[in-house]
Amino acid sequence: MDITTARAISMLTLGLGAFFSGMLPACFSEAARQRHPLLLSCLLCFGGGVLLSTSLVHMLPETRERLPQYSELTLCLGFFTVYLVDELSHLFYRSENHERDIPVGEQTRLLPRDHDGEMREREGTSELCHVSHAEPCNRSSSSVVGLLSALFVHSVLEGLAIGLQESATQVLLLLAAVSSHKFVVGFCLGAELCENFPSRACAHVLCIALFSAGSVAGIGIGAGLETVNSLKDSIAVPVMQGLAAGTLLYVTVSEVLPRERARWHERKRSAGLLQFLSVGLGFGLMYLTTIYLDHDAE
Repeated sequence: MDITTARAISMLTLGLGAFFSGMLPACFSEAARQRHPLLLSCLLCFGGGVLLSTSLVHMLPETRERLPQYSELTLCLGFFTVYLVDELSHLFYRSENHERDIPVGEQTRLLPRDHDGEMREREGTSELCHVSHAEPCNRSSSSVVGLLSALFVHSVLEGLAIGLQESATQVLLLLAAVSSHKFVVGFCLGAELCENFPSRACAHVLCIALFSAGSVAGIGIGAGLETVNSLKDSIAVPVMQGLAAGTLLYVTVSEVLPRERARWHERKRSAGLLQFLSVGLGFGLMYLTTIYLDHDAE
């Protein structure tokens, strides 16, 4: 097999595989998602663990290899950039629906008497909590845009690495490495899009198509470049990688996990533990995948 065929196979595999994995969560109907809300929450927490591991275990070390003195700084810059964009979007587009000034006592009085047991459980749980569990605004498009942008940049860089390989064997080996986690991340992105935009199918398809096109574009760019050596030494690649890692870190710890914890913490006592296990499972899966791929690369 020549290298051109291997690159074409890589483009088709990553493009179609990422698209179908990202569209898979949308195949479940809204009624099905409402029947199993805790399962959906655990799935989103699993995705949060995957994104957290992708940021800190996969992307940050790659940045540190090329930019050892400023790798953590670029990650923080990516974090604060999305933080600023998120706050600016709330400043200019905040609606009255985001105000949550109703006391909990007034809300619980509206519950029927057959929910008294659940109400007492919530009140008991609230007394044990030392932080507020008001659900944050989860319809902010800035977090979704930040997540999609970071994953797109990361996909382009991964595709670029595949396109720059000099033999068909190296291309196929790196294809297997990238596919092993890209499809998982694509599924998690699709689940997050379903959560934020449940009734906007066109937006979901567009976002997943953009995510899928990242690796395809990267492979094409890498294959068509003539100045390969100068590109490999460019400082722009690790900088973009670090910024993308910071973006994923913000989306995970400031958007996904706080939202899901707040939504379930006072509804079911065991939900928090299930969410924790889901985050740990997602993180561990990506960690083991990264370690395995790094071991094979050596």
